[in-house]
Amino acid sequence: MSAAAQPTPASTAMDETRTWHLTGAELAEALQGKGKLPNPPQDESQKRLFSSAYGQAYIAGIADQSQGKIWCTRTGVLPHELSDRVYTYLSSLPATRLRGNAGPLVGEALARSFPCKRRR
Repeated sequence: MSAAAQPTPASTAMDETRTWHLTGAELAEALQGKGKLPNPPQDESQKRLFSSAYGQAYIAGIADQSQGKIWCTRTGVLPHELSDRVYTYLSSLPATRLRGNAGPLVGEALARSFPCKRRR
């Protein structure tokens, strides 16, 4: 096994077979500016900004793809508000849920914060 393919000591069996980009916990850390992301800047303040922007971009991508399908707004929502709602939702979840794919968790957070009205 090459060095790049070897799991880190903190890895679990789930990490080795993971097929998604971020876990819920990793997304929450990124939004806090504490994410361990690929190729971060060397400067600590730039690392925090990069990490936070990375998390916000992840949320924005999911929000753009799912708007009108699982969450709705008539007036629009600012990107920082989306991130705040997602971070608040992630903070309320147990650690077991945060170990999984962050994508569906983002969708859940947006659907709870901005539900679509049912058509009659």
